[in-house]
Amino acid sequence: MDTLSPSLTAQERQGLIRLRRDFHRHPELGFQEKRTAGVIAETLRGLGLAPTTGVAETGVVAMIGSAAGGRTLLLRADMDALPIEEDGNKEYRSGFTGVMHACGHDGHSATLLTACSALQREAAALKGGRVKAIFQPAEEGAGGAKRMIAEGVLESPRVDAALGLHYWSILPTGKVGVTAGPTMAAVDEFHLTVIGKGGHAAHPQEARDPVVAGAALVSALQTLVSRRSDPLASVVVTVAEFHAGSAFNIIPAEARLAGTVRCFDKAIWEEIPTLIEHTAAGICHAHGCDYRLDYQRLNIPLVNDAAMAALVRETAAELLGAENVVEVRTLGGEDMADYLDRVPGCFFFVGAGNTAKGITASHHHPAFDLDEDALAIGAELLVRCARRYLAG
Repeated sequence: MDTLSPSLTAQERQGLIRLRRDFHRHPELGFQEKRTAGVIAETLRGLGLAPTTGVAETGVVAMIGSAAGGRTLLLRADMDALPIEEDGNKEYRSGFTGVMHACGHDGHSATLLTACSALQREAAALKGGRVKAIFQPAEEGAGGAKRMIAEGVLESPRVDAALGLHYWSILPTGKVGVTAGPTMAAVDEFHLTVIGKGGHAAHPQEARDPVVAGAALVSALQTLVSRRSDPLASVVVTVAEFHAGSAFNIIPAEARLAGTVRCFDKAIWEEIPTLIEHTAAGICHAHGCDYRLDYQRLNIPLVNDAAMAALVRETAAELLGAENVVEVRTLGGEDMADYLDRVPGCFFFVGAGNTAKGITASHHHPAFDLDEDALAIGAELLVRCARRYLAG
């Protein structure tokens, strides 16, 4: 196993933890990350950089390396927190009611800032181009990546490749997950209203029961996976909400369902809304009901470029040993997919779970935390991958 010392100084490693804890104490929701962006911009200026602020409202962008010529590598971190009340009494617990960093974005921002520090120290020696570091707002379903792209983050200079990381509590510290090809799923959200006719439970024949139709829909939507898609393809249809009625003896006029679709395959992804529409139409018609479907695309599938995945895999193997580099695929979604749909790149996972320290909670859980020993690994990988790419 290699050492961490070639890229990060002891001061940078200590500062990395301080930054992460500061961000964790001060979580901000998507497009509200004003304090976070301010700390990031101030830190970058302290490194001698000239960050651009206010990109997609709160995003920050900084350039490191040659001002002209060569390739440009984008390194991306997200900044936003989640509307979750934090459990526990750790010293860096969220200071805001109902908001916490439950997905590791505090670690992502601190890690990229620390990587910027190391890369800026050796900027004159970077061969082959420059790094464009971007700190993105609103990853958690609000379209932050799309906004950043729309405001030109992939241009001026044009980005040739992109890298990003996600701390992953499912993997133990010391492991890194790298996968070529489809790695994270498309994420869709649907809201389906079944419109019937209300009535008294003692006289169901006079009503058109949307609860019965809705219950049939829940079962039928699961059949889309088992009978209408390739059994070798990973697809999940989940109905997570079902709201109907106000009393035990009243048949309501409406039932409201909501859920999500997750898949890797773009062909299935394109077809799923039509399949849900047909299923809703058929079942509602059979029960004498009507329906209204609101179907929203949140994230496209995240697909890693094979060459960029190989670069990350080789770098991680040099740092941690080949036995500690594994494949990770998840039906979770990530808007890093929007960058990778436009430029070749790789989004990889850095293990940050530690059972001995009690760090076992899953992402988006009120007790979520990171093993801070993982932070230096993430920063080191970003620095080494940037060096390797720009030297290639």
